[in-house]
Amino acid sequence: MVNDFQQEIMNRKLSLKEDIKKTGGNFARMLIILAILTYVIGFIIIFFIKIKGAIFGIDITSNLKENIILWISSDAYNFLVGYLPCIIGDIIAIIIAMKTTKIKIKEHIFTKNKAPKTFILLGTISCIGVGLISRIIYLIYSTIIKHYGIRIPEPDFSFPTQSKYLILFLLYVCLIGPILEEILFRGIILKSMQKYGNLTAIIVSSILFSMFHLNLVKFVNPVLMGIVLGFIAIKSKSIVPSIIAHIFNNTITFIVTGISLLQMPMVQSIFMYIYLFIGVSALILFASMYGKDFIETLKEDTRILKTYEKVKYSFSGAWSLVYISFYFVFVIGFMVLANIRK
Repeated sequence: MVNDFQQEIMNRKLSLKEDIKKTGGNFARMLIILAILTYVIGFIIIFFIKIKGAIFGIDITSNLKENIILWISSDAYNFLVGYLPCIIGDIIAIIIAMKTTKIKIKEHIFTKNKAPKTFILLGTISCIGVGLISRIIYLIYSTIIKHYGIRIPEPDFSFPTQSKYLILFLLYVCLIGPILEEILFRGIILKSMQKYGNLTAIIVSSILFSMFHLNLVKFVNPVLMGIVLGFIAIKSKSIVPSIIAHIFNNTITFIVTGISLLQMPMVQSIFMYIYLFIGVSALILFASMYGKDFIETLKEDTRILKTYEKVKYSFSGAWSLVYISFYFVFVIGFMVLANIRK
């Protein structure tokens, strides 16, 4: 009887391990397709820009001093080649994910919020405090890396100068991007991984969310933000509150960036003090009021597999290993290029 019981446990453990590897691998494959697709769409758009220029006899020589890339403004180029492919890629990735999982938009993602308004409000504003913690951690490891003479390439977050592209840029960063990312990471990946436990789902979806950004600058922040957004989504049983928090986080970040560009030290200092006070206070209140709920949410069945084993197996499949390799090659490659050019 004992041997039969042990054999049954072993069979269940093996079955669960293979299921987790398959699920994690499917999402890794989807994100690889998304990354490649984004660049392919960008190259296709560049090709058509060149073709159109050739057809109409336009000089396609870039002039960076006049902010001309090929024959269009740098703002237009950045939108067409940068943000538009991301939007198209995200939509295609969501469609693929919907086809390969049992997650339904109305039944599982955009469901009715079950959390109190205070929870959503504090969780949303506490993103400022989480961002501050992330920034401190980034400053620590970036300082260590820079000490050895290695430069970390910074993503280009400069604002477009043309009004219509500035509006499109802000719509993407502050609205469209957060909605699509929340559908993908908290709506599909988190929901799909919840069958293995909430803690496993939050950790795996947060790591994938961080890797999705493909840079070292945005490495810690998406992980910590993913944990908070994952908790908000699980407790509210809907991604609508996590979308609100994500939109707020991106919007307030760019408001801070915009104020810094005003070159008004007094206004900037006053705003930063208020910004940090509200963000840190909200995070402390959020933690004190919902800390027990957070701990309860993270409890999961570990009788067959421990949480660390579930996370490990999520990233141990063939596609997961390919995605991890792709991430490190991409990030290290950009760092090497940035340091060669400096």
